[in-house]
Amino acid sequence: MLNHCDGLRSNTLGTNARKIRDMSDLESDPIIPYANPETLPPPLKAKIDEYEKRMGFLPNALKLYMHRPEILKCLVELNNTVMRDDSGHLDQGLKRRIAAVCSALNHSPYCVAHNANTLKTSEEADGEGWGYQDEDVRALLNPDYVPDDPVEAACFAFARAATRDPSDVPQAVIKNMTDTLTPPQVVELACTVGFWRMYNSIHESIYVPIEDELLGDAELSDDELLGELGPGGDAPSKAEVEIFTTHNCPYCRQAKRVLAAKRLDFLEIAVDGDSDALETMINRTKGARTVPQIFIDGTHIGGMDSLTALARAGQLDKMLGLVAKEPN
Repeated sequence: MLNHCDGLRSNTLGTNARKIRDMSDLESDPIIPYANPETLPPPLKAKIDEYEKRMGFLPNALKLYMHRPEILKCLVELNNTVMRDDSGHLDQGLKRRIAAVCSALNHSPYCVAHNANTLKTSEEADGEGWGYQDEDVRALLNPDYVPDDPVEAACFAFARAATRDPSDVPQAVIKNMTDTLTPPQVVELACTVGFWRMYNSIHESIYVPIEDELLGDAELSDDELLGELGPGGDAPSKAEVEIFTTHNCPYCRQAKRVLAAKRLDFLEIAVDGDSDALETMINRTKGARTVPQIFIDGTHIGGMDSLTALARAGQLDKMLGLVAKEPN
């Protein structure tokens, strides 16, 4: 282990190591350069221009998909067919709300930001908009939210269950869905849920940067996660928590929100632009190069997925000393 690991604890690495509760972020650079839209075939360029007009800006994901125009064309057509085609059997607004919830459950700040932005767009605007306010989106993403309408309630129950574990959707949820929806609606609902799992996976796995215009909307995704993982104990934890991050990582932001919700003061070590901090992280984690990387009382627990798994299993609060540990 490097000697300056203890130095991280005492902030000897300067501004890259700090105790924080700050959740601010800036749009980051993509992991590969954005493609030039002018290189697209004219028919596809026209579709992308329509997309940009509807959104008000050109999404970063599309600028990356442009490296493979054939895939871009398929994804745009699939998105349009699933979400807004005139042939649809489910309400378009319902599908947009489901998209936001599925994206939150799939831990995709990028897609939550985009769906929240669409929900918050004025109904009078060109393109899709539903006139939501921030509080409306937060209520939608609350784990306890259940629509009054029986059709919508059946759709949300299925969407949540299928997103959490598509191989184990409860039979009661299936029966309620098939009793309430028509066969075309069942297929459309399942495809909506599956489409967003695919989209969420693509966008988060290649770290598509959230656009400057939408960074605030991305934080709305954390409410769903925090609701699932629950608050901390009655007293602040005294555990020493360190988290290695980069400034532009949505998973780092989520992890910090979870830790802050546990009433923790934690030490953040930003590794972007700091080769010493990066080397320290790699050495202490025995080779990990992704962020976040989290330590509790010197024990490496892993990244955001590991933090979430520990919390859902009830082990995180025990490690933090927020609940009594079981006797050996």
